[in-house]
Amino acid sequence: MRSTVLVALLFVLAPLAGSAEAPPTLVDGWEAVRIPLKPFEVKDLRSQPLRLADLAGKIVVIDFWASWCKPCIKELPELAAFHQRLTGRSDVALLSFNVGEDRAAVEAFLETSPVGFPVYCGDALVEPLELAAFPTKMILDARKPGPDGSATVRFRREGLTSVASIEARVAALLAEAP
Repeated sequence: MRSTVLVALLFVLAPLAGSAEAPPTLVDGWEAVRIPLKPFEVKDLRSQPLRLADLAGKIVVIDFWASWCKPCIKELPELAAFHQRLTGRSDVALLSFNVGEDRAAVEAFLETSPVGFPVYCGDALVEPLELAAFPTKMILDARKPGPDGSATVRFRREGLTSVASIEARVAALLAEAP
């Protein structure tokens, strides 16, 4: 009787087990993903626009952060140094997207903690990218835009992240053919 019930349970549960999404692959704490990112436009603190199309041909590291997030603030100096090292490169970019704060609050924060790179208001990307934690890093492959102008998020990581880890993921993507 027990074996009959067990076989019946397996028969009922087997289709459910097969329907679950496979867990994301983790690489050095990063989720290896392939999330399409549709064309977007965000503005920096001076209201200058940045469009996804402006990033065509690049690997783009996006840092989503907020000034109330202690791990976010802890990362800023190392990210600023990384941004400085990228100066002059046409194949890699670092973007800083503040989320959930008004422009005046971000400007006031930056006056006392200058980061040395442009900061964009990234609220428009919270829902499409399903952001739930800060800081969140995404590495976008925009080297070969899709027919609709889209790009692909290839890596995602929540929490404190070293620049060495970011550089390793960028190097891996640069080693791949676009």
